[in-house]
Amino acid sequence: MCMSQQAWTEAELRDALDRYESELRAAGKARNTVTTYVQHPERFINWLVGGYRPGPATPPANGAAPTGRTSRYDALRRYLADRSEPTVRTTFAQIEQILGVALPNSARRYRPWWANEAAGTHVHARAWLDAGRRTANVDLNAGTVEFIR
Repeated sequence: MCMSQQAWTEAELRDALDRYESELRAAGKARNTVTTYVQHPERFINWLVGGYRPGPATPPANGAAPTGRTSRYDALRRYLADRSEPTVRTTFAQIEQILGVALPNSARRYRPWWANEAAGTHVHARAWLDAGRRTANVDLNAGTVEFIR
């Protein structure tokens, strides 16, 4: 059997995943269902590009990186852990500069992406929670968020 090969860039994979997420939401899927369907392939993409390695599920202390475990959101965790002010106000563009990659489209469209949920596969939320922060005053129109202690 002859199979044609198609090469995808990381950006193309993430764009396709964002379109998939939009279709799931448009189809009326429950938030938890959408999250499950999207976060597993997102983790796989992170693994493909070297931004994720499976490791023990041990919560880090004082903003320290978990041993043997990386996330594309580690830079945000470190940035927030290094801030002493009680409230850190950022734009989505600033967060993208910190990360060195674009936020997923769902971060700009859906407030639940910014939920302070430590359980499950919410690696982005764990970044700020592990830094001792939680999100507040998320403004999707202005593209801003506050991380508070």
